[in-house]
Amino acid sequence: MTPRKPLLALDKDDDELAYRERTREHAKPLERTRTRIKHGKVIGDKGLRGIVATPIGPKWIVAVDLEFWICGVSGVIDVPHTSTMIAVGDVVWIEPDGDRTEQGDPSAAIVKVEERTTVLSRKAAGKTQREQVLVANVEQLGIVMAVALPNYNKRLIDRYLIGADKGNLDPFIVINKYDLLDSEYHQDVLDDLMVYIKQLSIPTMFTSSKSGRGMQELKDILAGRSTLLTGPSGVGKSSLINRFTDARQRVGAISEKYEKGRHTTTASLVIPLPGGGIVVDSPGIREFGIFQLDAAELPFYFEEFTPYAARCKFAPCSHTHEPDCAVKEAVESGNIDEERYVSYLNLKDTL
Repeated sequence: MTPRKPLLALDKDDDELAYRERTREHAKPLERTRTRIKHGKVIGDKGLRGIVATPIGPKWIVAVDLEFWICGVSGVIDVPHTSTMIAVGDVVWIEPDGDRTEQGDPSAAIVKVEERTTVLSRKAAGKTQREQVLVANVEQLGIVMAVALPNYNKRLIDRYLIGADKGNLDPFIVINKYDLLDSEYHQDVLDDLMVYIKQLSIPTMFTSSKSGRGMQELKDILAGRSTLLTGPSGVGKSSLINRFTDARQRVGAISEKYEKGRHTTTASLVIPLPGGGIVVDSPGIREFGIFQLDAAELPFYFEEFTPYAARCKFAPCSHTHEPDCAVKEAVESGNIDEERYVSYLNLKDTL
C-alpha cells in the first residue's frame, strides 16, 4: 500500500481531497450519536413524567413534581411535532441514568415529548418573518406591569392581548408595585384601565409584592393552572413568584452551577407551585411583535369595534381614512376608548 503523503507535501487537489476525507472521518461518529426521532417509544418502568423548566447550555432542567433533574436528550426520542424539538413548558418523559452530575444533581435522558396543547410565540427580532416560541402548554397569560418604575404601557398590553387571543390563552392583567403610588392617585389609575376591566372583562388586579396587597387574588388565579407571567424588565414578576414558592431560587442555584454568571431570567423558567399548577417566569420583553398577523384580521382582535363596524358605509372598512366610519364616530363620541384605537392604528402601520 502506498504510504500517505504528509499534509504539507500534498498538491492543492490532494489537499482538498484529504480535507474532505478527514471531515468525513470526523463526521462518522457524529452520525452514529445523532438524535433520531422514533414515534411510539415505550417508556420503561423507571420513566418519570416532568415539565421542561429551563435550558442550561445543551441540557435542560426538568421538574418532576418539586424535584429538579439535569437532562440531556436521548439518542432516540419520541417527538410528535416538527417545530423546535424541546421548548420550555414541554411535558416530557425522562429515564434516570442512575448517576449524578459532577455537581451532585440527579441526571436523566429525555426520551419522549408529549403533544403540545398550546404554543405562545412572537415574531423574532429582525426583518424576516420568523417565529420565536416563548413557551408551550400554558393556559393563561398574566400580563405584568408596574404602576411606576417603569410605568405601565397600554400599547404593550394591547399587543399581549392579541397574542393571548391568537394562542387561545386566558389573559389577566397585574399592575404591580402599588405601594409606590400615593392613594390619591389610585382612582386615576383605575379609571385609566377601566376599558380592560369593564369593557373587555379582563381580570385585573393591583398588587404589591412588598406589602402583600393583592397576593391572595393572584394566588387564586394561579392555583391549579399553567400560567405564563410576562412583561417588561423591572416590573417585579420574580418578586411576585417568590411570595408563593422558593422554587425559583432553587432553579437559579442549579443554573448557576452549570453556567457561571448566567442570569436565570435570560430564558423562560417554569416554577412548580406547592398547591398545584405552574408559573412560567419569562425574560423581560420590551417589544412584542405578533407573528403572522394580517391587516385584514386586525380589527377582529379589537372586539369593541364589532358592534359599530357593521354600520360603516364601506365594507370592508379599515377604520382609518374612510368617510362615514362608525368605528371612528364611536371613538369621537367616547364609546370606544381612544387609546385602544391608537393602539390599533399603530399596529396597522406595522403590517
